[in-house]
Amino acid sequence: MWKLQVLVVHIMLLGCIMNIYFQSTIVQNLEPQKTLPELGLKPPADRLVVFIADGLRAESFLEGNCSGVPHIRELFEQQGLVGISSGIAPTMSRPGHIAIFAGFNEDPQAAITNFMWNPTPFDSVFNRSRISIGWVHKTVADYFTRSGGEPPRFETYRATDFTGRFMTDSWVYEKARDFLTNDENVRQLQNATQVVFLVYLFDLDKAGHVFTPLQPEFRERLLETQKKIRQTYELFESAFNDNRTAYLMTSDHGMSDTGYHGGGTDSEIEMPFYLWGAGVKRQGPTTEHNFTANEQGLQLPLQELNQIQLAPLMSALIGLPPPINNRAPLPLGFLDVSEEYEWQALLLNVLQLLSQAKSVMLRHERSFFHKWVPKYENLDSARIASLPTEVEQLIAAGYVQKAMQLLQQTSWRARQCLEYYQDYYQTPLLVAVCASFLGWLFCLAMWLMHEFPAQNPQPKVGLRTWMTAVMVLLGMALGCVLLLQRVPCMTAFYLLLPIGIWTMALAERPLHGRSIPYPLTHLAWTVIPAGLVVTTSFMNSHVGLLYAGVVIAYNRRGFRRPTLKFFIWLAAVLLPSGFLMLKQNSRFQLIPSEYALGCSMCLAVFLPWLLGHKHPLHVWLINSSILLIGIYGIYLSENNLEVTLYLQVAFWAFLCYALASVPYSNANTPLSRLHLISFNLIVVHALLSLSTGSLFNQMMIAEFMLGQEVHSEISKPKENAIEEADEPEPEASHVETVQKTEEKPSTPLDHLKLSYHYAAFILFYFYLSFFGSGHWLFSFAFRPTTSRLLISNYSPFIMTALIIFKILIPSIIIMSGVYTFSSYARKYSSAIFMCMFLISDVMCLYFCFYVQNQGSWRDIRRSMDHVVLTNVIVILLLICSCFIKSFLIAIKAPKAKPAIVVQEIMEGNPVAPTYPQLDAEESQA
Repeated sequence: MWKLQVLVVHIMLLGCIMNIYFQSTIVQNLEPQKTLPELGLKPPADRLVVFIADGLRAESFLEGNCSGVPHIRELFEQQGLVGISSGIAPTMSRPGHIAIFAGFNEDPQAAITNFMWNPTPFDSVFNRSRISIGWVHKTVADYFTRSGGEPPRFETYRATDFTGRFMTDSWVYEKARDFLTNDENVRQLQNATQVVFLVYLFDLDKAGHVFTPLQPEFRERLLETQKKIRQTYELFESAFNDNRTAYLMTSDHGMSDTGYHGGGTDSEIEMPFYLWGAGVKRQGPTTEHNFTANEQGLQLPLQELNQIQLAPLMSALIGLPPPINNRAPLPLGFLDVSEEYEWQALLLNVLQLLSQAKSVMLRHERSFFHKWVPKYENLDSARIASLPTEVEQLIAAGYVQKAMQLLQQTSWRARQCLEYYQDYYQTPLLVAVCASFLGWLFCLAMWLMHEFPAQNPQPKVGLRTWMTAVMVLLGMALGCVLLLQRVPCMTAFYLLLPIGIWTMALAERPLHGRSIPYPLTHLAWTVIPAGLVVTTSFMNSHVGLLYAGVVIAYNRRGFRRPTLKFFIWLAAVLLPSGFLMLKQNSRFQLIPSEYALGCSMCLAVFLPWLLGHKHPLHVWLINSSILLIGIYGIYLSENNLEVTLYLQVAFWAFLCYALASVPYSNANTPLSRLHLISFNLIVVHALLSLSTGSLFNQMMIAEFMLGQEVHSEISKPKENAIEEADEPEPEASHVETVQKTEEKPSTPLDHLKLSYHYAAFILFYFYLSFFGSGHWLFSFAFRPTTSRLLISNYSPFIMTALIIFKILIPSIIIMSGVYTFSSYARKYSSAIFMCMFLISDVMCLYFCFYVQNQGSWRDIRRSMDHVVLTNVIVILLLICSCFIKSFLIAIKAPKAKPAIVVQEIMEGNPVAPTYPQLDAEESQA
């Protein structure tokens, strides 16, 4: 029952954290403003063509007197405005496109899906336009086809449609040429207005990742891309020769010198833009910066604006209202239009911002307590209602500039109002999640003490107490307040969550005595391990030393009477710890990935032999054969060749064999089954690895195996070792010896310390394997090519499952070893997992105050993953524990042998010698 409660509570706690930081900020159920033609004003352009050069940074565009874009330079030497649009992190494709065409910075809710999709619909320039046509990547098209309204007429492609590396720009140009040279297409659009074309050019982004923007190959690709833009521009001019077409060339994000993007450096957030054609001024607003446009030293003004301001600017060019979710002010001085047209466009922009502010304000003002709770003071419904009248009066009196200043000031207040109410309940929710965690930790600590034997066990207080009545009344009162305040349902639920958790926790108190004995022991065993993991997640340069120090302290008594095995184990400690130190303190790759992977596959076969593990011949043959096939499969994958279906079937068959063969094997002792588990899963881990991760984990597992054997030898003098009278098998004797030397706690305090000891031990090796595999060291990301040998098509659910399984494999082996070597761990596994939950939940409580929903993509993902990992990892380990126990019990009965001790692996205590049962056929014989 407690396991189900753990699962439910952790789901609710994780949901509360996500609700705090990743709620959608998109205001729904809004009406668009009127178009400028509806106000009697003719737009300066009928159609707009937008060129998106993915991954082009401003520095690459402007360097060398714009020599990288000679064909476009010929245009802006004569017409249009050039400038820099500044975005914000995360600098990725989806946030960039949303900023350009929807006018707001990406919704925090999209971070949950890695900025690939947002379940909340939003409005964009494409929805406002009458006709939208484009030639784009399928992923880019999905950004907007799911946003509601009439879907754009996008012709799409996928990367898999091309065999060459840089072929997408040519495909886009050819499709645009075919469309624009078709007389029927041009005739249908000749007199159409408010038309938007999107030309998406992807090759430049790929070139940046492959070559970096500093390499000549990137410059060559830039020359090709800008040439395609010029050629496409000429196609539009010849097709619509009416001087009613406006053009915009920009980029969704920049790129660092190393060929990456996602962060907030200048080279990543600064993108070029070039605006020209119908309705665009030649002399834009006054600016302090100029740039050299050619080798003759031509100086042109360098404009500056925010990336989100392109959306209202494009809308005003073709007479559209801004997208209804736009949060950007309209930049003034860019349009070659009348004064009336400009202030009317600005008024529409401000009214659209005010409609969003009014929506969130009305939601707040409808509440019963709105007069007594904090509110945004600089804007209210009365001021919003009076704004159009004030503007008209100022315009009528001839104070146009004053009217525009009023509109700009109101625009700023509207955006401030949206930001104010966006995080209105964040502080109460943080208090609620903190109280929920404290109540849950209190409940776990009491459950833990119930697991241990006691001389005078106390019954629980239960729910029929005055404290329960007080909590129920408090919950009802708070629920009524939240209902009258019209708090959103999910927010109200999470604000009430602490009351429910504390009610459950208080019901677990003992009837007499202290609720949590030994509080300082609990505090030390939870805070110190949690603090070490938290510290190493931010400062991980000394994880190798920490690892060596912990395991040497664990077997410190071996220095008193060192043996050959002890020195071998010390050498085994130095290998993984030295590997960690080198990897974390080196800025270059120690071993090429393919060589490291080949070494790990060879070691996967030789390691059991080096450790003296004994397996049947068919086990050696099957595991060795699949590794050879795996090497061939990886060769195919690395050379972009197809991994055939026959190979995939072989890998899936081995995966099933690796798990199913353990309980059905002839291994009739826990230690032999442990060896089989480790052999099979190490091979699976090697097949799923990409670089040095498998190599490190094999070294770590070898150290663990040797360390347990050393610990069993030094825990009790050799003269007390058990000798079996009938020549038992060496492996069974070894396990039995370990059990006889096992600590036998006599008091609840001893039980508590030993349970925390094993909990910290398991978590220590989990995070160590996590660090050693490369996660949290440089970036917390998993490459989908982990599953390259098992599936050929993109399948996120299968990939995620395989990645999780790969992460858990070292911990499965470690826990199998703990259960094998420790009867206490088997008997009190529930107590050990409760201790693990206490340690992990303390880490999660810390991390939940440092979640980021803005800034660098890596920082956002890292902060999210800290919370998710600490919240769910013990649950995953608990599920694995159930399978491990079944693995350690042989299902197939062994053949009859002389009397041997058969360890009842799940009971926790040795039993008297028994005779194995015969098979049915053998009994009849």
